Amino acid sequence: MAETSGDRPICTDKPNPFSPPPLSSRDLISALPDTVIHHIFSFLPLQDIVKTSVLSKRWRPTWTTATDLVFNGEIVARPCGTLDFSFIVDSVLIQCTSPTVKRFHITNFEYNEAHRPKFNLWLRFAEGHRVEELGLRLLPNTELPMFYILPRFLYCWSWLVSLEVWVCCFSLVRTIRWPCLKVLSIAYSNLSDDILEEIFRGCPVLESLELWGCWDVKNIVIESTSVKELILEGLAFSNIQKIWAPHLLSLRMSGIWGPHTVFRLDDVSSLVEAKLKFSILPSDEKMHRGMLKEYFEKLREVTTMTIGVWCLQKLSLLEMEEVPAPLLKCQSLTLHANVTQWDLPGIAYMLRSSRCLEKLVIHLLMLGLDEESKECFNYDGEDFLLSRKENFQCLAKHLKRVEITTDIHGLERLLPLIKFLLGETLSLEKMIIKADLGMEHGQEHLQAVDLSKLLGVSQNMLSYRRASKNAEVIFSHSFK
Repeated sequence: MAETSGDRPICTDKPNPFSPPPLSSRDLISALPDTVIHHIFSFLPLQDIVKTSVLSKRWRPTWTTATDLVFNGEIVARPCGTLDFSFIVDSVLIQCTSPTVKRFHITNFEYNEAHRPKFNLWLRFAEGHRVEELGLRLLPNTELPMFYILPRFLYCWSWLVSLEVWVCCFSLVRTIRWPCLKVLSIAYSNLSDDILEEIFRGCPVLESLELWGCWDVKNIVIESTSVKELILEGLAFSNIQKIWAPHLLSLRMSGIWGPHTVFRLDDVSSLVEAKLKFSILPSDEKMHRGMLKEYFEKLREVTTMTIGVWCLQKLSLLEMEEVPAPLLKCQSLTLHANVTQWDLPGIAYMLRSSRCLEKLVIHLLMLGLDEESKECFNYDGEDFLLSRKENFQCLAKHLKRVEITTDIHGLERLLPLIKFLLGETLSLEKMIIKADLGMEHGQEHLQAVDLSKLLGVSQNMLSYRRASKNAEVIFSHSFK
């Protein structure tokens, strides 16, 4: 017994009940409940999950109860090219003891017709374990491309929530019934209007549809009120003629399109978000500019918009031709532009159109411009912007935030725009400049040069006149 300077005794011969036990006395990881371990497993490649069986007796059977089974053909075959992917999948499925499997994915596996019986058996396993998230991201056989025809029994999985299929084909021999399906992604498939209509009919709660490189669909007609997002990627061989989706909220179009890809946006009146990051192979420039102009007429009500490099270049041509710009309700605008002055007219076109703009984000990329278009852009950037400033109503009333991401060379090229925005935007609150600097091995000298340039450019920018007394300029840099 010991006493303090006061009269209250303090017991010293009993351990403190609040002190944690020494780490060496307890295996904290093995003590975790299976639900937590399965959650950890969901972030690991399957081969790493299997390796946990050597940790201890406690871990030996744990992996067999995993509820996320993701088989990556590329990773499995990497250590030894003679490994049989099918054998590995079969071995894991045989040892699986979990009554339900939430996620079952097969990715990066080159499919041919000889694999059909195996795939049918694997999907029977998925059916028996009521898989909610099914992914078949297959690769076409390079010598003889074949498509896996989805089996009939798959069309009536009432518990399916997410489905992703690559190099797979649908058939109408059976009615589709996926009452719980919310996310559907189809890549490199021969679809038709009838199949797409059947999918919408059989998926009453479908929220997101993604089509990658699909062909033979002519009309995307979405009457469903539940479908809120449509993603179109890589329409190089597309036959799409129109999109009719009056309840759609988000439309994202990206990838490389074929030279004759032209389709109408018939009714997309509910859209609040649009992303135009596609590029079209060279053909009829006038036709494509006309198509783009019609798109903007249909996107007047959109409040969040993203414009890619190709589209911005075509808008630059429209600006140089002084084509009237539609009045958009865009409040948040993201532009992907070249590290040149050639995209300034396209940026001016969007500023002229977006009279309610509050946030402007610009990502500068190192991409080129065709020689024919270069002849149209012989001008002084600062003079060009000043000559059009009275058309930029958003600068006076609404624009509050500007973010620019580029490297030091792009930042130097963009100084006329930065100077213009600071000097003319009355409501500006914050301009954030993010400069990416190279960090390759042996490039320390170049890093020092870039940092020196960045310091000079930043000092130059801080001297620019600011129309808004509340405007704050923030610089940051990172190493690639």
